Amino acid sequence: MDLKQSLLAGRRGRRLLSSIVLSGTAPEAQHLMRSVFDASFELAQQRGDGVVRFTMAEESAGAEPQESAADETAPSIAQIAQMLRTVPLPEAMPELIRSALADSVDWAMYWQPPDAEDTLFGDPRLVQALERVAEHVASTGIIQSWMGASTQANQWMITWTGESAEGQWEPGLEPAQSQLKAWNLDLAEKERASKADLGEKMDQLASGHWWSNPPGGLYRSFGTFELEEPIGLACVEDGMGWSSALVRRLQIECRKPVFHITEPRHWADLCRRYPLEVSATMRRNWFETTGRDGLWVQPDWQAVAEDYDGVHLGLGAYLAGAGEIIAVDARRASVIAGWNPDETYWFTDAVQPVDEVRTWGISDAGGRDVWLRR
Repeated sequence: MDLKQSLLAGRRGRRLLSSIVLSGTAPEAQHLMRSVFDASFELAQQRGDGVVRFTMAEESAGAEPQESAADETAPSIAQIAQMLRTVPLPEAMPELIRSALADSVDWAMYWQPPDAEDTLFGDPRLVQALERVAEHVASTGIIQSWMGASTQANQWMITWTGESAEGQWEPGLEPAQSQLKAWNLDLAEKERASKADLGEKMDQLASGHWWSNPPGGLYRSFGTFELEEPIGLACVEDGMGWSSALVRRLQIECRKPVFHITEPRHWADLCRRYPLEVSATMRRNWFETTGRDGLWVQPDWQAVAEDYDGVHLGLGAYLAGAGEIIAVDARRASVIAGWNPDETYWFTDAVQPVDEVRTWGISDAGGRDVWLRR
């Protein structure tokens, strides 16, 4: 699967593309942005999302926002597709692509249905219309350069700082194997306790466990954007609004290989080789995010660790597969959930922070958030 295919295959890739095309300043781009907003709002209303939008009253002093009745019919999918085929595309600079990736990650959610814009751009007609945007982005080679920078010698650990950082996982406090064993036992107990729910109606089930990543107390690391900015600073799923962090390079001594997930099929391969059933545990939340009710599995990370010293989710696999139904076989499927793009979990204890501690923070210059080294 090449980068263009990855960008079009999954909702996270398509959200990156839509973010780029909607960032344009040409009149056509501004019209497209309003049309996408109107169509997304109408879709959200139709499915009962409980959304409200406000507009400013016209030409009145001290005007306050008023709820919009949205009398005009939103543009059709066909109309939006035609706009996408002709709208001028902004220059795909690294800063723009990085911001679009961060925006896409911000909208990842696996405990409820995809937001209306994610759903809208999943329509096959819009996927086809986004092909020119995917070609535009892929032709720059920028994302490919980030993929190439994710080497074992260029792995960085992030420690969030500030009030919102309280309670975060601290890596290395327990041996990796102890953590993996405890994780396996805990998830197995959750699955046993949830078995009775398999016969219940979906709307009677409570939300619960939804993530399929390894335990959070393991060492985790990321490759980098330009200027040695770790990808995990700006690209965090379900984040807590962190604005400052300490960053250190990791030195890892591997005796076993690292499993690289560069396409969704590699995740499916892990699930076939090291299956852990989570049909009961994940039933409600993975149904919400995918619409599928059936047998679910995920990789058994304790078993994976017997053969590998780490597992890495590449950018391409994240863009194509995060939140999507990944078929494992004719009966079982899985979901990549709770991972950040270009994230590696280490199953070995031979991990050592090296070099000096670097401090990074979000710039307060206005506009898009930009992480800067201080």
